[in-house]
Amino acid sequence: MPAEEELSRYELMALKEIAMTGKLTGKSTDAALLLRLFAQGSVAGDIGDLQLTGKGRSLLVRGSPALWDMAA
Repeated sequence: MPAEEELSRYELMALKEIAMTGKLTGKSTDAALLLRLFAQGSVAGDIGDLQLTGKGRSLLVRGSPALWDMAA
């Protein structure tokens, strides 16, 4: 993913959920979103046992300007 491209709030929340539970649950269960995360190289594993890759962890820690206003 190019540096200028930012993750949406929805994508960041999905990465956070995967990091915490190893899966997507509830409203965040979205096949298209999961496919994007796999294609970006942010997530690996099977549907019931998802894991963040190094890239996924980096994106989650770095965050996104989309969430900066929530922290203020």
